[in-house]
Amino acid sequence: MKAVAFSPAHVTGFFEICYGEDEKSTGSRGAGICLSLGSYAEVERVGGDGISIEGNAGEGNVTMEAMKELGINGVKIRIRNQLPLSQGFGMSASSTLASSLAACHLFSLPPEKALEVTHVAEVRMKGGLGDAISSFGGGMEIRKKPGLYGTVERKECTKKVVVAVLGESIKTHEILKNERMVEKINEAGREAMKLFLKNPSIENLFHISYEFSLSAGLANEKISRILREANKIGRAAMCMLGNSIFAIHSKEMLKFLSRYEHYECFIDNEGARVLASFLP
Repeated sequence: MKAVAFSPAHVTGFFEICYGEDEKSTGSRGAGICLSLGSYAEVERVGGDGISIEGNAGEGNVTMEAMKELGINGVKIRIRNQLPLSQGFGMSASSTLASSLAACHLFSLPPEKALEVTHVAEVRMKGGLGDAISSFGGGMEIRKKPGLYGTVERKECTKKVVVAVLGESIKTHEILKNERMVEKINEAGREAMKLFLKNPSIENLFHISYEFSLSAGLANEKISRILREANKIGRAAMCMLGNSIFAIHSKEMLKFLSRYEHYECFIDNEGARVLASFLP
């Protein structure tokens, strides 16, 4: 017995960190897009008491925590991530969400439970704050109220995008534990949300996200330089939180970013879903 699920990767353009009373109420306000590249997970019931995780999901700590939250055992999980870890693509969330969706399908649990355990595991393990909620529904999302049961507005978008990795990975938890940095991010994030809500278009998302990365002090000298050059060509912004950028696709933009590790994809409007199941 096994099931296969997919979850889109997610790029946050700007955000505000919002801590609540528990993991479910903790989250973020902000906006971003889901990508047609993401994570595939196959979950197989093998019996026994253990949980094994294979593939390119790193240590898989967030996924393991989510499985514990589900209270299941005796499964083998195989994960294939299509984008690098710790580069602002929300891969810990997407790989965990895909795994949890497949597991819930096998154990006759509702898909909403997969979102719940993924969000809780992400917050608890400091992997992210809003990626799971965003990836679950797809599209371009605006997270107006934080947390698992917050308010999210989604817009379908057919834009093609290109993402480029510029350097070494960034650990999200290193940023989240820096109180001074969090204060600066939140101030810039609140202002970014006010401006974006006046014109919540995909083009404005890139413009405001670019400005946010500078005002929040998240873009280093290299990223700032490349973004300045990229925005002379089209629309580009920094992926939160990674040493990477995302941009609206064009021949000129692709040529400019082809010198770096890069990926072409579309905005995914479907969200996380079970693809196949093999039940007796």
